[in-house]
Amino acid sequence: MACTKRILLKRQNKNPGSCFCLEIFRYDTIVPRSIFLVLEPELSVNRVELLEKRVSKIAILPDILCNQISAGEVVERPAAVVKELIENSIDAQSSRISVSLIDGGRREIRVVDNGCAMSAEDALMSLERHATSKIRSAQDLNSISSLGFRGEAIPSIAAVSRFELSTREHEAICGTCIRVEGGVIKDVREKGCPPGTQVLVRDLFYCVPARRKFLRRAETELAYITDLFLRISLANPQIHLQLQSQEKLLCDHLRCDGLLHRATQVLGPDIARSLTPIDFEKNGISVSGFLAPPDVQRTNSQSLFLYVNGRAVWDRLLQRVVLTAYEALIPRGKYPVAVIFVGISTADVDVNVHPAKREIRFRNPGEVISIVRAALFEALSTIRPNSYGFSRQEGGIFERRHAATRVGMASEGQAPFGSGSWSQRNIESASHPGSSPGQALIRGATGFIGPAQSLRHPASGISTSADVPAGAPGQGTLTGGPPYPAVQAEMNAGPFAYSNLKFLGQLANSFILLEAPNGLVLIDQHAAHERIVFNGLSKKKTKAAQLLARPAVVDLLPKEAVMLESLVPSLRDLGFEIEPFGGSSFAIHAVPASLSEFKPEQILRDYLRYAEEECPADEGEIRLGLARVASCHGSVRAGHRLKTEEIKHLLELLDSIDTPFTCPHGRPLSYTLTYEQIFRLFKRS
Repeated sequence: MACTKRILLKRQNKNPGSCFCLEIFRYDTIVPRSIFLVLEPELSVNRVELLEKRVSKIAILPDILCNQISAGEVVERPAAVVKELIENSIDAQSSRISVSLIDGGRREIRVVDNGCAMSAEDALMSLERHATSKIRSAQDLNSISSLGFRGEAIPSIAAVSRFELSTREHEAICGTCIRVEGGVIKDVREKGCPPGTQVLVRDLFYCVPARRKFLRRAETELAYITDLFLRISLANPQIHLQLQSQEKLLCDHLRCDGLLHRATQVLGPDIARSLTPIDFEKNGISVSGFLAPPDVQRTNSQSLFLYVNGRAVWDRLLQRVVLTAYEALIPRGKYPVAVIFVGISTADVDVNVHPAKREIRFRNPGEVISIVRAALFEALSTIRPNSYGFSRQEGGIFERRHAATRVGMASEGQAPFGSGSWSQRNIESASHPGSSPGQALIRGATGFIGPAQSLRHPASGISTSADVPAGAPGQGTLTGGPPYPAVQAEMNAGPFAYSNLKFLGQLANSFILLEAPNGLVLIDQHAAHERIVFNGLSKKKTKAAQLLARPAVVDLLPKEAVMLESLVPSLRDLGFEIEPFGGSSFAIHAVPASLSEFKPEQILRDYLRYAEEECPADEGEIRLGLARVASCHGSVRAGHRLKTEEIKHLLELLDSIDTPFTCPHGRPLSYTLTYEQIFRLFKRS
């Protein structure tokens, strides 16, 4: 940086009081603050005063202060220290890593591994900023395969704590111990220690009081560390990891052969039994992992374990695609349990976008999200209930379809879960002139459902099943059968199918009552039909458009109009033809063929309300949103009386779809009142 020093000279003999500025030299490097005077020989100078007309506002900070500032980006809390140290141990090819904490890591953090250690020279070099063994040139940034690569963690941690590094190479006779306090090296000596590396961090932020006062309670910091430890452990089943707090063992994850066994250690055997594997690959991008069934729900997103090339990430795009896949299966405000590993070329992902390496950036995010979404929907389509509807009994209600092929897990003491594939059956619906899509989907053999009626509560709320044909499925099941214990033994006698159950009647013209081997099943007819219509609409990939005989004009609020303008290109790709009609009005000239039977104004208005809350990101999410909105309008309403043939056809359609357990909004469509609950109501044992 070029600077110019100027000198103000006062001359006493000639022109007293006059002064002038003399440019004496220009320099391009940093120089000390000592004054260099270059005076003309003929000048008689009594006094020279140096005045810097331009005082430099930019100064180079000391190295210690630089490390403390860098620590503010890399070392946010004790959990960040644990993360950086464990990742270094993993990069060192360790097979055993132990983490010990005191006071939630605020007082002491100790990480010990048995990986390839460092020599004395390398150990000292590791304390310098940007000193790393992971990369050598700028080209290496395009193919980062290690967890760490910046060389900032160790000096940043040492700058804000009492730091001690002990390391010994496997072939060395003795190791090296380096002690640092507040970024200043206090001691370097030889030390007898086992092969590997031990890092001891005491009194974190002791020299930065402003940062230390923002640390949370020990319990809170321990919770952050535990969550991070579990995420790292889940991705590394080949490593034995231990976590201790106050000399008490919290987690002891032994080295295991596969991801499923490590998932059992991290998530617990109950959830592990119900997990559905993911195995999908397309265009060089692989998606693997496990999905829990929709009935396993959490209140926050901490149950989403997302990894890219083995690195735990907090990526909004990946989180969004997972929540979108479960959106029609769980209620709003709930989160699924999912373990997802995305494998992609290191050249197509940038991990150098966040100081703590938590966030990433894909070169082609649209392609990645599309492939991950396809993998999730394929895996979710293999999940089936193993009982008839939700109930208050403990345990999950889902199992894999076609569980004939089993995965042996006897060594872990777990019940095997199913594997294999399932071919999706197409939903067949007869066409009928003048009927709505919902009526066409549910139409029975001898009649079809008319317009939905308002909710009524007749005196006789339950319609009888006397008109059920003699050979109908479920006819005579459990009639005059044995009491509850024997009935319970028949629970798994046949395959799961609503249409195989005995039809008892219709309650309040809103709920279908069925007799199941384990109790009384109540089905919400509107929710069930809504699910059928939603699945039919969301599976249609055609972009054929249906021109309207007369353009439909929709008047919107200014905010809705702005949102619609931004969505017009995406809606056009789906088959809509929409153009401005003056002010906040729009004219709809064509709609997708799959939505041609619905009112376009109502569908569009309701979808804008949905889009305002969900902010769909691509064509797939927009299609699902439209299907969700349309399914609600085209479904049988509560209070509408159904014929027996219509109910039978509804149950058959419900059995034919992928996910017959919730409506598109995540609400359960069936509930089982078990015999045990019924007997308890009547005080019978």
